[in-house]
Amino acid sequence: MKGMMADRRFYLEQVYPQLNIPLAHRYPQVSLEPTDGHHALAHHPLLMLVALTGTGKTTALNLLRNTKAAETAMIPSRREVADWIAIPMAQAMSGETIRPVKDRVRRFHYTRRFAERVSGGMATAFSWLCLADKVQTPIVSEGIRGENEIRYALRRFPQWQIVELAVHPITRLKRLSARNHDFDQASGAADGSFLPDELRAQAQALLKSGQITPKALTIVAAESANYGLFPFAAGDGCRSYHRIETDDCSPEQVAAAVCAIMKETADAKN
Repeated sequence: MKGMMADRRFYLEQVYPQLNIPLAHRYPQVSLEPTDGHHALAHHPLLMLVALTGTGKTTALNLLRNTKAAETAMIPSRREVADWIAIPMAQAMSGETIRPVKDRVRRFHYTRRFAERVSGGMATAFSWLCLADKVQTPIVSEGIRGENEIRYALRRFPQWQIVELAVHPITRLKRLSARNHDFDQASGAADGSFLPDELRAQAQALLKSGQITPKALTIVAAESANYGLFPFAAGDGCRSYHRIETDDCSPEQVAAAVCAIMKETADAKN
């Protein structure tokens, strides 16, 4: 705990003053600075969607936020928390100039460096967000990934419910290859060697036929170095962890499944 407090103090004193974060404009009920009028997200009811790139997380989350059952306050996304906390802090800790990073592979590098210094990685970064005291409703968000972040959140933040969207790695590669997001910028090349033996030949055949792209392989390879390829295996025994297999699900079905978990959780507390 002392180490986390020191890390947060370093961020607030050495990093935060160098940033021009549009927090008040985008998220008027969120602060990065603790005040008497705010409480820590670490102690607030939160349903956190966990998903790797290409699982359909963003589409499902947008659908979820448009349903009455998920009427909630908004908090920054993982991408924003990485831009505003993890990446600049990793740069500052290494004595580098603080600057934006767009390349996906470089972003994974900095978030990994942040996690090596700050226990819990992005789970801890999210816990540093503060909500206005008037916010009493549960929050639905996305933001943590991989076994280390999930395990840390389940252990440290009992008010949080973790919902992991699981999809087969080959399905992820196909989905990522088919989309054209500006955020999907990646340098370097991957040859599929990061995949298990039983998937490597299939990926190479799909790459040769053009069904998956080199850029998709590069992104998934870099992501897997940080967060692995498969769901959190130890989560099945935890009441705060839920997994939804999404390979054959539409975004609407995923959103409905998350809503059902929200209702089940609320009913269990009443």
